[in-house]
Amino acid sequence: MKRIIRPIIKWTGGKYREFALFQEHIPKFERYIEPFFGGGGVFFALQPKTPVIINDKSQDLIRFYQQIKSRTFKTRIGQYADAWDEVTTLSELLWESTGQKFCDFILNQAEISALTASIDKELTATLTSLSTLSNKDFLKNPTEFYQHLKKGMESKASRLQRISAKAGKTFDFKELKKHFETALKSGTYLFFRTLLNKNTKKHFLSEADAAANWYFVREFCYASMFRYNKKGVFNIPYGGILYNRKKFRKKANTIFTKPLQNLFQDAEIHNQDFEILLASITLTPSDFIFLDPPYDSEFSEYDQNSFTLDDQKRLADFLISCVAKWMVVIKETPFILELYRHPSVKITTFDKKYVYNVRGRNNRKATHLIITNY
Repeated sequence: MKRIIRPIIKWTGGKYREFALFQEHIPKFERYIEPFFGGGGVFFALQPKTPVIINDKSQDLIRFYQQIKSRTFKTRIGQYADAWDEVTTLSELLWESTGQKFCDFILNQAEISALTASIDKELTATLTSLSTLSNKDFLKNPTEFYQHLKKGMESKASRLQRISAKAGKTFDFKELKKHFETALKSGTYLFFRTLLNKNTKKHFLSEADAAANWYFVREFCYASMFRYNKKGVFNIPYGGILYNRKKFRKKANTIFTKPLQNLFQDAEIHNQDFEILLASITLTPSDFIFLDPPYDSEFSEYDQNSFTLDDQKRLADFLISCVAKWMVVIKETPFILELYRHPSVKITTFDKKYVYNVRGRNNRKATHLIITNY
């Protein structure tokens, strides 16, 4: 019986859960090719025993997959797990020394200056007692890390005070302790998010460091969404209080399990436009290409890589003349139906419910197409 291996990255539009709905349509093949890999849902569900070629246009994503066999990457991921555990310890230690002043300020029993003074005194001393959170090689900029933690605590306290004053909300100490921890963990996340954005512009991190940083930020950003503003800055906030107990180490360790490492053992990993990739391969009728392109919708930009209607047409034009067997799984729209209107193409459907709705851009339930040339 085939061992279950789940995707190690949550990715918009992933098809792991829907695999059973179109599994019967997958033909026999001697080589597996996936030009829009993303989270690799079908790859993980299928676990092909043949040669594999995977590709995605996202440089960050492909860097991550290229690094999963790297010892340096494994070491860095371990440091991120250590750091996350140490933030929990930091929260417990600081709560003992600073928690009362945090609560007093929120309950209007003390001035912000008393809280700030306590943070200034206790935070630096406590950080020096924690090996990873005081490791300059890991943090790159310990001073900036300290500033993010301090700002996170002060901002959280000020926000809770406003809520308490305006809404008449009364917080008990147990609630405030959870918010205290959230302030520190949010500050930690925002520091590493800042590191990610700086590296995007200046490229000062090694490939292993950049991949580990990206993976950590992706795990703790809200709903694992990756959204950039017009300036190209990644701006998704921390996932919130429920993420405080997220088992990062347990999740990260799955990357280095033998079954997963074996799955990628002989995979060719590329970072190209789909057409450049496919044109560079000598395709044969024994190849199978699975394609899960971004949808024909307003929200068709993954990781800063837009996929336009012209790109959809490029894809359809290439596939219709392709000698390899191929399958496209995509949301039904009039535009897509028209693109694949061809005597050699077969189209069937299935229904899918989205896990979450991004600002109303995806319908909760939508019909999906299974488009094949066989």
